[in-house]
Amino acid sequence: MSNKILAALFLVGGASALYAGPVYSCGGGSACDGNLYAVWVVSQTATSYVLNVGVQVTSGYTGSTTDSIKGLAVIPDVQKSFTSASLTGRPSTGTWSYQAGGLNATGCDGSGVGYVCAAATGTGSHLFSFPVGGGAATPNLLVWQFTIIGTPPSLGNTAHIKYTYVNLSGTHVGDLGSFDVAIQCIGGTGCPVTSSAPEPMTSALIGSGLIGLYFIRRRFPR
Repeated sequence: MSNKILAALFLVGGASALYAGPVYSCGGGSACDGNLYAVWVVSQTATSYVLNVGVQVTSGYTGSTTDSIKGLAVIPDVQKSFTSASLTGRPSTGTWSYQAGGLNATGCDGSGVGYVCAAATGTGSHLFSFPVGGGAATPNLLVWQFTIIGTPPSLGNTAHIKYTYVNLSGTHVGDLGSFDVAIQCIGGTGCPVTSSAPEPMTSALIGSGLIGLYFIRRRFPR
């Protein structure tokens, strides 16, 4: 009986799985340079929000395993309605700072309406790690966090992302990105909904779980 009850409770709690993420993907075809990307809201208030931008490096990266990422810029939401921003999180390697505006092949350039940019000193953060003593290179997961003052994005909004990859000499390699990425809502704490009514998928999951509990109760009366 315990297994059946757990299964039914899983259906009830399954709605929370809708927020499991982030999910990394390539939204720009060849502009992805073989890597995967994600943008997600971590938390928010009525007038500000925390936005993470992640680059999941893969073995399919089209450049060299010794390349780095020197700059990353994002338009936080399609409304471009923020008033200020700051860089509050960065990869564990490299020295990073915030700069308003977009980027070009040399990094953040201060131009471009609606962009926020993470600028690195030197070559930035390495895309791959190499084990001590030799061995195969391991792709890194690089995440930047921006705290943005402005109206939080809504569920279904998109962000626009660009980045600068460089080689050991600091010379730009690959594409600059420049494509749209869906903004994800993580943990149920981000992305306001426009209606207080449950989403259809959430309602279906809760309903299925309650139905399951009803039949379990009938079959195993007290």
